[in-house]
Amino acid sequence: MNYEVKLLNAVLDSGDYVSCQSENVGQVFLNYKDIWSFISGHYDKHNKTPAKSEIKSHFPDFEYLTTTEPLAYYIDQARQESMSAQTRELIVNTHEMLKNGGPKTALNFLLSNANKLVKEVTNLKDTDLVGEWQDRVDELKILSESENHGIVGVPSGISVIDAEFGGWQAGDFVILLGWTGVGKSFVARLFAVNAWLAGYRPMIISLEMNKQQEAQRIDTLLNNGRGFFTHSDLVRPDAEIVDSYKKWAEDTFTDMHPFYLITSDGLDVADQHLVQAKIDQYSPDLVILDYHGLFDDASGAKSETEKAKNLSKAFKRMAVKNNVPIIDVAAVTMQDGHSERPPELEEVAWSKQLAYDADLVLSLHREMDSSIFQVVSRKVRRANHFGFYLDWNLDTGEWKEEWGV
Repeated sequence: MNYEVKLLNAVLDSGDYVSCQSENVGQVFLNYKDIWSFISGHYDKHNKTPAKSEIKSHFPDFEYLTTTEPLAYYIDQARQESMSAQTRELIVNTHEMLKNGGPKTALNFLLSNANKLVKEVTNLKDTDLVGEWQDRVDELKILSESENHGIVGVPSGISVIDAEFGGWQAGDFVILLGWTGVGKSFVARLFAVNAWLAGYRPMIISLEMNKQQEAQRIDTLLNNGRGFFTHSDLVRPDAEIVDSYKKWAEDTFTDMHPFYLITSDGLDVADQHLVQAKIDQYSPDLVILDYHGLFDDASGAKSETEKAKNLSKAFKRMAVKNNVPIIDVAAVTMQDGHSERPPELEEVAWSKQLAYDADLVLSLHREMDSSIFQVVSRKVRRANHFGFYLDWNLDTGEWKEEWGV
């Protein structure tokens, strides 16, 4: 018998519409959405589940039976069967797409629709704070005894961020904001490098630079001014630098944990579904997206502002759903008279959505040809506002925090 029929009968027999809503069961109905909508509307209006006799008067052809198992059983069965049916349909459609449109078209279709299926079975988590206080005590004890005492998440490597904000925590959505060309990408990669050096697995999705350019920047940051090579050596190499670089690379990367890099080389579409697919593929500890304006919006925005807002909401949900911090790099077009300071939040066209979604907004500024980076918070969800300076030689990779610059 159809799983939708069984579940609908179980709902009517139990009268427990509230449990169904908390389990997000509306997503499982494919053929009987009209009956589920009727039940939902009846509950909203009368605060009770309709009787079977009421359903019969509106849907006389529906099959009625008496259920014997708890409602939770039918919910679990329906969710599994619904996902299985939709997955089979997706595979069939992808196969047809492969024959008619080629592998890239088929892969983009598969990734997009597979992530929609995953999203459909993701539920909000309900918590009874009174009943779960002991769990919070246990979590606090574990945190207090950890090696990264005081840092809940992935360390940023910047003392004030780790002290005030507690590092990059699971579910954080962080915006790195700055005028065009001031060095946002360098700072984002510094966060990734510091996470990797601390033993974590960062993932950078870069739509601005190719794999070679990205690797050159990251290698320079990892070298950190130790003299093996400079960024200029990697961009314009001569024979003398090869052996030095090889020794450094062997010592640095042999038997180490991954550092994932996804670039636009060969990508036709880079949207929120691609980001989710890469998170599923690699399970990183930190995700960096560079940059916001270059991502496509799978939901089909009609303007750049709408696209930016849709992506902001999607990336925040993704951070929470996957329990991973996401740092999103966003450029602000330079305006007359504004070149001497970091941008304000209201100078971004989609700043209201950003203010809703972001846990932290860091605004960045650097004078042309200067080695000093100024970084200030524009929104902080769980701490006081803070700021810091970085004195940074971009060619050697050597950097240090500065105060009172």
